[in-house]
Amino acid sequence: MATSSSSSKGSRLISRMLPVAVKFWLQTQLDEIGDLTFEIQATDRQVLSGNIPGVSLSAQQAVYQGVCITDVTVQASDIQINIGQVLRGKPLRLKQAFPIEGQVAFDGNSLGTSSTESVLADGLLDFWQTLLAKEDVATEVAHHYGPDIAVFQDPQLAQYQSRMEILGTDLVLHLVRQGQSDLELRGWVDVEQGHMLRLTTARWCLPSGDQVQSEALSDFSWNLGKQTDLRSLTIQNDQLTCQCKIMVQP
Repeated sequence: MATSSSSSKGSRLISRMLPVAVKFWLQTQLDEIGDLTFEIQATDRQVLSGNIPGVSLSAQQAVYQGVCITDVTVQASDIQINIGQVLRGKPLRLKQAFPIEGQVAFDGNSLGTSSTESVLADGLLDFWQTLLAKEDVATEVAHHYGPDIAVFQDPQLAQYQSRMEILGTDLVLHLVRQGQSDLELRGWVDVEQGHMLRLTTARWCLPSGDQVQSEALSDFSWNLGKQTDLRSLTIQNDQLTCQCKIMVQP
């Protein structure tokens, strides 16, 4: 793991102790992390008051709660820490929430890996449950896939996993049982109001290979929660990239 500390020259506090504490804190937040570079933007006086005005960070091949991230570049601001305890050798702790803004990218392999056991996998199953609970969507699924499809006998999707992949500029969502896709939904994803995702030009991909436009999903949006602030979401060059702002909680 490679790190770079603050550019504030002559600062023993920042250049020696604080980067070690920050690095250790990052390791406690992430399952895995590859190449890591960060810069602490603060003076000694600010740090001694427990205030860090900014931290810029970039990393590759990080894993957060099972989600594999290909590349991340972010800027954090207004960080309040327990500096007194850090100076006594205690772990770094946050005293209040702070914002992070930046870019997170996922390639096809990362999405495939993250879709099995992670917070993303749980979110995808919640997404499918929400879809299939809509009467017009269930009617459409029964029409295209047959009324006896197994999802109707397993409304909690206990026997299912969801898998995500990128095809061209489309996102493809699979609902998988026993290694086979029972349902496959494909479309372009738009961001609305920062916390809503809309799957536009949504199409059901049938076992025959045909793709059928979904009328039931023409106005469907997925609410990620108002704590989420997505600025943009793009798919190109086999990579999903998100520009976003989030609040990190203590």
